[in-house]
Amino acid sequence: MRCLPLLIALGACGAEAGSDVTGPFTGETHRFVVDGFALPRDNATAMALAADLDGDADPENQFGVITSLLASVSDLSIHASDMVAAGALASTVEIVADHLDDDDTVAVRYLGADDDPATLAGGRLVGGGFRSNRTAATRVPGRAVLRLPVFTNASPLALELDGMELDLEPDGRGGYDAVVRGGLRQQHAREVAYAGLLEMFATEPERHVVFARGVDANRDDILSTDELEASVIGFLVTADLQLFDGARYAPRARDATPDSVSLAIGLHLTPCPAGRCTTTPPVERCRDRVRDGDETDVDCGGWCQPCAAALACAVPADCQSAACDGGACRAPACDDLVRDGFESDVDCGGACGPCLTGRRCADTADCAAGRCSGGVCVAAVD
Repeated sequence: MRCLPLLIALGACGAEAGSDVTGPFTGETHRFVVDGFALPRDNATAMALAADLDGDADPENQFGVITSLLASVSDLSIHASDMVAAGALASTVEIVADHLDDDDTVAVRYLGADDDPATLAGGRLVGGGFRSNRTAATRVPGRAVLRLPVFTNASPLALELDGMELDLEPDGRGGYDAVVRGGLRQQHAREVAYAGLLEMFATEPERHVVFARGVDANRDDILSTDELEASVIGFLVTADLQLFDGARYAPRARDATPDSVSLAIGLHLTPCPAGRCTTTPPVERCRDRVRDGDETDVDCGGWCQPCAAALACAVPADCQSAACDGGACRAPACDDLVRDGFESDVDCGGACGPCLTGRRCADTADCAAGRCSGGVCVAAVD
């Protein structure tokens, strides 16, 4: 996204009170597909994309802080292009304008999926670049559902964005480099994040056993909402903006009671009058979030990784538990002679009880005696 620095500079200009573009909107509807997603992978990028979303003169992007943390532990998805190619990510942007060069009355609609609800955001095209009404100043806020590839090996999250602002800069090939910003209601953001986190854990429990232990306070291998709320994810998915006064959209910077999580991400748009306009197949079909190839369920079974409990299977090898009953994978058990679920070793660790010396562990509580050192239970030293 070569024009991203210019878009970032535009976003830093701040709110412009009284400058709302409200229509009437006329002209042709120009359709673009979203074929690139740039979620922040470090705090510097997160803050570079950020803008003042509530009028306090400080840039906000709490969502970018969260994705940066996920990237630091290799839990942020890197397979957006595969999901786009497979159709699991099928977002579009529609621009209603008389001209795509200069037009003072332009409307933009963002559709995370074809049937998602969306509200038009007004704005202006100047020299081919678009700048919508600002989150902090508008009284006719745009709304959209963003479908984003957040957690690794999990489905895109459907996030309801309020106060959407959108900046577009021509990419020189008929498309646009874009930055979208706004706020996510805290409770909604947490519910969606927790569901995505649980899907990631269930898909690859062995890989995430240490993370799960940090969440699972009572060590029953069931990650409850209360435990997730008390974890680092609950701490991070925290409102930093006030965008509402009750049900009324009313951004407030002074004496604010935050209700929304700020968000700013990068995108790329390619013109596409209809359909998806892509012929490139997914590179990694085991990460494209559709059932294809010889998979028995989405991205699992067959040549892909084994499936979690209750997902479809054809043979025992399709399942994490190595047991396929009536076409569905059996749930993990503490006596099935397989390392499955959140066990740190075969049939021990976590809810399955402590492991003997020499076996793998995620923390010292996984060990019957001694301590956990380097992922292995070692004997106590007198």
